[in-house]
Amino acid sequence: MKKRSMLVTWGPVLLAALVVVLGFATGLLDKQRVFVDIAHTDMVFEDDDRRLSLEEGDSYGILPCIGPHYELPRGTYRLQWRMDADGANRIHLDSTNGALMDPQVVELPQGEWEGEFEFTVVEAVKNLQINVEFCSGTYMELLSLRMYSPYYKDNAFTLLFAAAGFSVLWLLYAYGRMTRRGAADLVLVGLAVLVVSSPAFKETLNLTHDVYFHLARIENIVSGLEMGDFPVRLGGYSYNGYGAITSVFYPDVFLYPLALMRMGGASQTYVMNVYYVAVNIVTAACMYVCAKRIFGNRWAGVFASILYLLADYRISNVFTRTAVGEMTAMAFMPLFVLGLWEVVLGDKRRWRVLTFGAASVFLCHLISTVLCAIIAVVFCLVYIRRIVREGRLAAIGKAALSTVLLCAFQLAPFLMYSAQGVNASSLKADVVRSALEPAQLFVLGEGTLNPWPKNSHILYFSVEIGLPLIICAAMALYAIVLCEKRGSTEGLAALLLLGGVGFALASTTIFPWEKANILTDGAIAYIQFPWRLLMLTTLFFALAGGYGALRLLGRHADIAAFALLCAAGLAALPTLSNEARRSDYIAFGEGGHPDLYQMEYLLPDTLIEWPVDHSVHIEGEATVTQYQKRETSVTAQVEAGTDATLSFPLFGFDGYAATVDGEPVPVGLGENNRLTVSLSAGTSGTLHIWFEGKAFWRIFDVLSLLTLLGLWGTRANGVLARRGAVLRKRGELQ
Repeated sequence: MKKRSMLVTWGPVLLAALVVVLGFATGLLDKQRVFVDIAHTDMVFEDDDRRLSLEEGDSYGILPCIGPHYELPRGTYRLQWRMDADGANRIHLDSTNGALMDPQVVELPQGEWEGEFEFTVVEAVKNLQINVEFCSGTYMELLSLRMYSPYYKDNAFTLLFAAAGFSVLWLLYAYGRMTRRGAADLVLVGLAVLVVSSPAFKETLNLTHDVYFHLARIENIVSGLEMGDFPVRLGGYSYNGYGAITSVFYPDVFLYPLALMRMGGASQTYVMNVYYVAVNIVTAACMYVCAKRIFGNRWAGVFASILYLLADYRISNVFTRTAVGEMTAMAFMPLFVLGLWEVVLGDKRRWRVLTFGAASVFLCHLISTVLCAIIAVVFCLVYIRRIVREGRLAAIGKAALSTVLLCAFQLAPFLMYSAQGVNASSLKADVVRSALEPAQLFVLGEGTLNPWPKNSHILYFSVEIGLPLIICAAMALYAIVLCEKRGSTEGLAALLLLGGVGFALASTTIFPWEKANILTDGAIAYIQFPWRLLMLTTLFFALAGGYGALRLLGRHADIAAFALLCAAGLAALPTLSNEARRSDYIAFGEGGHPDLYQMEYLLPDTLIEWPVDHSVHIEGEATVTQYQKRETSVTAQVEAGTDATLSFPLFGFDGYAATVDGEPVPVGLGENNRLTVSLSAGTSGTLHIWFEGKAFWRIFDVLSLLTLLGLWGTRANGVLARRGAVLRKRGELQ
């Protein structure tokens, strides 16, 4: 291209990048939470009295109060105080989980009526408690307290995403890749994304079923990255700083961008809302590409994408349950289905699509992976004759092998810890109690059919299929019946309908869940909730519905698409409105808490103790001084007079190492699976404890990386080869 055309093409992109850099560098877009008049709004005083006086019979001590109960992420805060007193007093900072704050006690000088101080939240705080102590003089009255959060760069990140979106669209247009038809499809699907993402467009975060757990997952990644661990296996945030290997059993590859945003100054409420929007965008893109490719028409992609995006069960997964693993898996499932179709019915040379689809689902959610594996087996059995006749077994084998190699970095620690007894047995649920009554598949909105539901959770979110999905699935069935000459497309649509109906029925009491539980010796309980199968019904009905709408409404596809968008939007509006107006939420400037109640992915017989014990236990004659704990790392000066064992407030997962003055010392497990370090008599020096993982993990990390590079490399070569062939055919290449 000429210099002028290059400037015209890339000038707006460079300008957008400059604006983003200025937004981050200048801090003009930074925002801060101000906790206004805490003493009057969020603290409860005995008899509403904020005064202590010796003349009125009071004595020196803590002013009786409860609150303010804030849950604060790590960072530096500023507290302003005003009081009427004739002596020196103190402010004590405390929390339910005993989190470390520095300082935790602040002296208020005599003769000063107001002032302020900074304090650093070293470990995430649950239920902040501010205690004012009457120490001297004759009286003390607390007048007001005001607190300022750290500055967050939420607005700067919003500018970054807007600039990135603008740049991508501009470059597509500038290079001629954005056609009018493509732009039209983007308008329709983009509007659906906008509508379905509406509950995320606020600075608060809905307090949903699993939001604390997934916020903890993000903070665990931050913890691991700060400790130099990549990929992160162990984070020091969960269980009040004792640490958890959640990342091993609940893959979190797609949460890394959120962790990096947190490290870059974004708030917890913001990053999760961003993730909601991102999941909706990926969901729309994957379903559009899948349906367009399978049915050979862009309108099928538009119809299916709208249906899938606005399906009520998917919306509930995102905004009511914050089922991060399941909703992310649902985003990539269309890619998995597309890859499966390619190796069985389509172009078997595109087996890499199946690899990336299957790996993406696995790196989101293990239960969804098992369900996808079942789908793959059934699909291959249905078309086994064609697979053998057309020599497609090699493509399937390459996709399966490359998927395993691509996920080897996740599988290696997972299998190791599973062999050591760490498991998810605490996640088992009573599948019999959770099964739906068939009529619930058609009920709009939350609630059950009677006042005594088997599972009370069903009272609080929607578990229906949704009328738009059902109608469009019926269109597909009608089109199949009406078709005089049925081909492979009609056969696939019929199979999708059959699968959708089958999974819908399997989520209800029609399916013999009690017998299945007995036959599998309780293993089926890992699925937790039969209504989880509705994600497959939603997937299959959306694809089949895209085909049905195309066949019956294709002559007026644009009008039909807008009508479908209106109908699906109206059906989803009650759920979206409820979530947008939700009264229980995490406020901007606050966050999740690190004391998870569910005992997940822990060593056997581990207990969470209350109050939380952050002390070092010593057996034998030894001293520990200058003790510092940061996430999963500990440093201290130690001296052992006799053989001694030190027990630290960390769960002792395999992978920890310890040295004294650079010399290795043994680590092990103590009471309640706390990490222990054994010192021999006479040992003296600087103790360093850190999580280094296992050396053999690195082999699998490299294997996965090489597989990824190989897949992208061969794909790029294939794309270049196809383009070269097209150009040669046009006579543009010699």
